[in-house]
Formats: sequence, structure tokens, C-alpha cells
Amino acid sequence: MSVKNRLKSYILSKSIGNKTRKIGIEVECFIFDKNKRRIPVNKCDTFSASDLLEELNLNFKNSADQYSLEPGGQIEWASPVFEKIQDLDNALSKHKHSIDNILKREGLQSVYIGVDPFNDPSDIELINHKKYSLMNANMEKKGTLGKWMMRNTSSIQINYDIKSEKDIEETMYIFDCLHPVLSYLFCYSPFRNGEIIHDLNFRNHIWENTDSDRCRSLINHGISGVEGLLDLYCDFVYGVPSIFKIDNKNNIQGSNVSIGEELNKKYLKGELREEDIKVALHQIFTNVRLKTLIELRDIDCLPVKYAMAPVAFTSGLINDISIRERLLDVFNNWTFNEKVSWNKLASSLEGNKIGPNNKKFIDWIKFFSELSLEGLAKRGFSEEKYFLGFFENIISNGTFSEQFQKRAVKSNKTIEELLF
Repeated sequence: MSVKNRLKSYILSKSIGNKTRKIGIEVECFIFDKNKRRIPVNKCDTFSASDLLEELNLNFKNSADQYSLEPGGQIEWASPVFEKIQDLDNALSKHKHSIDNILKREGLQSVYIGVDPFNDPSDIELINHKKYSLMNANMEKKGTLGKWMMRNTSSIQINYDIKSEKDIEETMYIFDCLHPVLSYLFCYSPFRNGEIIHDLNFRNHIWENTDSDRCRSLINHGISGVEGLLDLYCDFVYGVPSIFKIDNKNNIQGSNVSIGEELNKKYLKGELREEDIKVALHQIFTNVRLKTLIELRDIDCLPVKYAMAPVAFTSGLINDISIRERLLDVFNNWTFNEKVSWNKLASSLEGNKIGPNNKKFIDWIKFFSELSLEGLAKRGFSEEKYFLGFFENIISNGTFSEQFQKRAVKSNKTIEELLF
């Protein structure tokens, strides 16, 4: 079995076939002190993100909840997996209650937003971890905003079980084509260094300018259709420059060749392990990516009360076969150039721009949203409530980024006062 086939086999290794698909989420947030500064990430003489991580892991040591730190000290909570969105929402509430109790004791504040509204990356300490030191060095050579991505962004990621190779290809394709819609509906990054950024879709802008070798949409890497998508994805992974690798004792080491070359060296020696493949796949940062599940990554962190809105939106679109087929019919009828132009609509919050079929972007957003609500009704769990009110709010009042900016302009309050 070749290295590429080993990659493919690993991705498919936890496929569930005809079993019920489950959903997991990862929610990140920033932690600020009473002076509205981000708390230090590494251990020091004050309460740090590392201290917070230790306490959260201790509190949840007997549960399926998992905690980790992003490179700028953002706390990431990874949920248990569930079939129903209601159960995910309950798990998120338990997490929020636990972290809030700790933060209240320490006089700290969590902020759920896509981009740190106050600080420049140069103000933020980097986690003391070799993997992230290597990533930081890579970002200095790639793009222009990689350090913003590492230190100053937070997201909601949605994970779905893989049913089959066909399911991977259709779901990945649908999610990749939906990138502008996801970026618009769930945009919540209104400020940069304390200043309003108007209609720039800021977190999307950061990721678009982080590392073109491993970020952006699948279509940017030549993957523009359903046919053979998984094989093309494995080919893409194989050719991406590697940032780091692990030795046989799982210690992080630097790398200056492609991911495929690193894997092939171990393969030829008969030493290629699942751990090596896992590390390779974690170096891909496309808006939707594969591990042993499908991970959707292009959603800004939202206030906790709205965190299930993107989960509901995407779940309403991928589970019902008839909804899936209607989506595939739409996207397959777009030309390659239409798809490229469509993808560029994610750069701003201008809903009146024209998309495929000479249809306004905002009208396409309404179309996909109504399709999602239809799919949610077919799921039969009364989950429409998680998206319907959110959707109506966005259509009436603009994105959360735009709404927050309007409040900032109209009020006499500072951004700090509005957030905290």
C-alpha cells in the first residue's frame, strides 16, 4: 500500500457506514484580565492560560470533554459527540458554567469573538511549545497574517462522522462551496486594534493571507468537484510543505521537505505509523479538512448563546439525501470561473454583490438558509429554533460584525464597555 493509500485508509478508518452520524464542536475563546489585557499563556507569577487549562482538565477528567490551548492562550473546549444539537448545547452550557466559575474567582473575563478586538499579535505571548515555535517561524516566511491567525483568532469548529468515501466527497464539496455563506452568516470580527473595520470579513481575511500552501478553500488547491475528491485531497496533502514531524518517541522536530516526503521516508523504512499520518493531517488548515472525521473550520467564534446556529445550519444541509442532491445540482451547474468568483464574495460583508446565475449574494444566502431549515425539520428533533431566529436577525440587521460596529458608533461607550 502506497503512502497516499495509507493516508486515504487512515481517513476512512473510523467510517460509520449506515449508523447515525454524530456531531462534535470545538469552541475557542479569549481570556482577559480586569485591565482588558489578555492573560499570559505560559506559567508565571499570575494566573495564566496554562493554569486555567490544568484546572479545567482536572474538573473534567472523568468526562469526554477535552481542553487545549491555542498558541496565543485561547482556550479551546472540544465537546463530546452527540446525535442531537440539544445535547451539544447542554454540554456547552456545562463547560461555560465551569470556566465562568474559575474566571469569576480570578477576576477574569472570557470573550467569544472571532478576532481579538484590542491587541496586535506583537502584544501577545506565544505558547512555550516547540510545535508552535516552528509554526511561528513558518508564518514569518508565509503570507502576511499568520501571526494574527495563531495569536488573535478564535473559532467554532464543527466535526462530523464520516459515513463512507462517497459521503466524504459530497460533504467536503458541499461545505467548500458554502464557504462564502458560512463566512458571511457567522462573521463576528468587527474590530482591529480597537478600530472599526467596516465591511471587511476580518477573520476570513486573516486566514486567506496566512499560508497559501495549506489554507484557504479546496478549490484554491485544484479540488473543484465531487469526482475523486478524496484522492485529490490526499495528493494535495502529500505535496504541502511540512512544518514539523515526530520522531519514533513522538517528539516534535522541524522539517524542511514536503509532508509526503516525510511520510515516504518512514514508509520505506517500514516505520510509518498512524501517529505520523495524524501529525501530517493536522498541518492542513483548509476551511474544511479531513482527519478521521470531517472538520469544518471557517466559522468565527460567536457569543455562546448563538454557538449552535452554525451547527444547526450545516446539519440541516448534509444529512437528508434529497437536500444533499439539490445542493449538488446547484453547485455542479456552476462553471469553474463562477465558483472562483463566488468564493471571493467571502472577503467582504457586501450582500448585494452578484453571484452565480446573476443572483445577489444575499439571495443565495437566503436560499441555502431556507434549505437548511427544511433539512432541520426533516431531522425531526425540533432543531430549527437554533438557526431560525439567528437567520432572521442577520437578514434584518446585518451580520454580528456589522451590528456590533453600529452599536459602537451610536453609543457613547467604548468597545471595552460594550464587550465586558
